[in-house]
Amino acid sequence: MTRAALSCLVLLLAACDGGAAKSGEPPAEPAKKVEVPPPAKAEPAAPPAPKYPQGEADEACAKIVVVAWQGAEGAEPTVTRDKAAAQARAEELRTKLSSGTGFAELAGESDEPKTKAKGGAMGTYAKDKWPEKYAPLKDVVFALGIGETSAAVEHPHGFVVAQRCKVEKVHARHILVRYAGAKNAEAKIKRSKEEAQKLATELHAEASKAGADFEALAKKRSEDSSAERGGDLGSVGRGMFAPAFETAAFALKPGELSAVIETDFGFHVIQRVD
Repeated sequence: MTRAALSCLVLLLAACDGGAAKSGEPPAEPAKKVEVPPPAKAEPAAPPAPKYPQGEADEACAKIVVVAWQGAEGAEPTVTRDKAAAQARAEELRTKLSSGTGFAELAGESDEPKTKAKGGAMGTYAKDKWPEKYAPLKDVVFALGIGETSAAVEHPHGFVVAQRCKVEKVHARHILVRYAGAKNAEAKIKRSKEEAQKLATELHAEASKAGADFEALAKKRSEDSSAERGGDLGSVGRGMFAPAFETAAFALKPGELSAVIETDFGFHVIQRVD
């Protein structure tokens, strides 16, 4: 072999050896597998709070507005709209109530005198003592949530829009002083309205004295059928009293006395029990 050929062979072997792992070096480690954590489970979304809280199953408070048509039961002679117009007006009022208009604001347009005088308040009734007059509204009201407004419901007196209210009660006693011509006053009552107010003021002063026994005073001086019970009216829900009486009674704290309150029945002195 010539010297030149031998040199080429040495260079070739050196080039090939340069790419091999050197003796004594550890083999390269394999790439580590990266553990990918599983995706976090999404928590189930909480159900949205109901827009209208559920009412009690066995008792309900309701407000109503009645739109009568000409010829409807109990409709005033001034009512001249036909049935279709009454229904359209009732739906219009329902839309206003559902959009937040206060019930008292629209109750003045009601064609039902009794509830109209109380700002639309129909009253608070147990399910098994629902008044027959409002029987068509019973299932409608109990299906509503507190503050929810019904569709217009046909009733003998007209189309009725009802709104359910929260059941709130007050337990009160009272002393009633009547005058001639007051609602439900007996013929034997001869005093004037001014005399009745003066007497009620005197009884209020007596009931306000330290240690006064309101129950005994009511038994002796009240001119209401509740007198025999010491003026005790029991626990009564909203919408059941005359508006002025109700406002005064609910504003009291237990044990407190109201000022002298006037209603169509006469003059009252009220004590809240609880």
